[in-house]
Amino acid sequence: MLSFLKGFHVKVYKIDIGRLIVLPIFTLILIINFLNIYKDFKALLPINMIKVFGLTYHLLFVCFYVLIILLYFLRVSAISTSKSFITNTIAVIATLLPFTLPLLSKVPLVNPGRILAADLIIISGISFSIYALSTLGRNISIIPQARKLVKSGPYRFVRHPLYLSELISVFGFVLGEITLSRIIIFLLLIVLQVYRAFQEEKLLAGIFPEYKEYCSETARFIPGIF
Repeated sequence: MLSFLKGFHVKVYKIDIGRLIVLPIFTLILIINFLNIYKDFKALLPINMIKVFGLTYHLLFVCFYVLIILLYFLRVSAISTSKSFITNTIAVIATLLPFTLPLLSKVPLVNPGRILAADLIIISGISFSIYALSTLGRNISIIPQARKLVKSGPYRFVRHPLYLSELISVFGFVLGEITLSRIIIFLLLIVLQVYRAFQEEKLLAGIFPEYKEYCSETARFIPGIF
């Protein structure tokens, strides 16, 4: 029996736990954004710029989550993964924290100019996110992991364009409805994303010898400042 089995080779596939957890969550978020688009279309007439901008950023969010689901499904295996429970937990919290904003109490929208400015910031942020995500490609991950050192596209200018673009988008949402709770969430998100960036850099520096040189030539978040 054993001699018979020697002729067969069984390939063992490693289960991507991150993929199993993340895909259902982002699929749910995608469905919610589809519902938002449906509501936007129903309320589109009479047309005004606030409605058009709102529809635009919801469409961009759909594009972003379709892309992130596709890339997460196709992503390659990690070379190295953070073993820190605290670091990985903070990464997950930082990812999910912006989704608490719609759950907060709303304030009357009485300043059309500020709303338009906020929507433009959101559109800019999500557009930048799509650009960064398409460049990162199948190397995507929520917790710190090393797959491939990406230095093209927006990564030529900043080391963490996805985190930066998310902060831009969240700032837009806070500007649209300024409340103390939204400001606190935004400030907390900044702290978490900066911590997340430092931990990711430690991991990448230990895997890719050229990463230190890349860091010396590229800003972390804001060129010339930080």
